Amino acid sequence: MTNPINRSPRAGADGTAAAATTPVRVLVVEDETIVAMYLTDMLEELSYEVCGVAANAADALKIAERERPALALVDIGLAGPKDGIETAQALRERFAVGSIFMSGASDPVLLERARAAGSHGFIQKPYDERQLKTLLNNAAPRH
Repeated sequence: MTNPINRSPRAGADGTAAAATTPVRVLVVEDETIVAMYLTDMLEELSYEVCGVAANAADALKIAERERPALALVDIGLAGPKDGIETAQALRERFAVGSIFMSGASDPVLLERARAAGSHGFIQKPYDERQLKTLLNNAAPRH
């Protein structure tokens, strides 16, 4: 089943335009390769299109510029000079990409920073497909 958020016309068998659904394009920003692969698999199972995987802020911005995702799943604890919160803010400001934060941390100050950053949600690691699906369904209609 394809998530029907982004709709585009497509010619039907009789030559008339027919509504077709295209999957929501998602950028994964996660610096742990195994976690990124697991998340990519889950997203694809849920009929989202993973348009890129980035391990740091610089790569995330390059991919977003090229691929124009609708949504980014962003790990708060990224390696490098910018954390996930700063990365998500840059994605939103430069490319109007909404973000969902992921983290294994439960630091109240960090969580408050994430909430204040204007994300579409937060998911605590470890998470499962059901939790991710619920969060994505709540976030994706905004795009």
